[in-house]
Amino acid sequence: MKVFHFLVAAAAVASVPALAQAQTAPAANAAATVAVGGTIFDPQGGEVGKIVSMTGDAVVVDTGTNKATLPKSAIGTGPNGPIIAMTKAQIDEQVAAANQKASAAVEAAMVAGAPVKGKAGGAIGTIKEVKGDQVIVARSAGAVALPKTAFGLGADGLFISMTAAELDAATKAAAPGA
Repeated sequence: MKVFHFLVAAAAVASVPALAQAQTAPAANAAATVAVGGTIFDPQGGEVGKIVSMTGDAVVVDTGTNKATLPKSAIGTGPNGPIIAMTKAQIDEQVAAANQKASAAVEAAMVAGAPVKGKAGGAIGTIKEVKGDQVIVARSAGAVALPKTAFGLGADGLFISMTAAELDAATKAAAPGA
């Protein structure tokens, strides 16, 4: 059995749907003043975070601890600039809770026999067993041990962010004497 360690960067942006529900309607729509690089403030004038990207109605705010996606409609105009109805601490709590829930769902799906897919949707193998922080995946090319952090859970079940060919190349490169 080959043991291969790699880290998978989890989706950097945590979507927090409850965040939008917790918002009160902004006094005025500040869509025109919302721009990448700008700062978002809370109702008391405290800095919530920096806008790192915008796509359609989604505004990604980096609090310095987490990144959260907010709808543009949740942003109003305050005395210092764009404002939302939550503090940095409240956003960070919501993101932490969402991440914990997602991690628990991935952990629950890691059972013997569960299929694992790659980033292109192709089959990688099936889970043979879970040993501590390692997940042993049975594959036609031979079993491979991956860290639990390498797995995500999507609509089609467990996945890793590599194709089968990329995993084969990485395990070959990581093998002693390679």
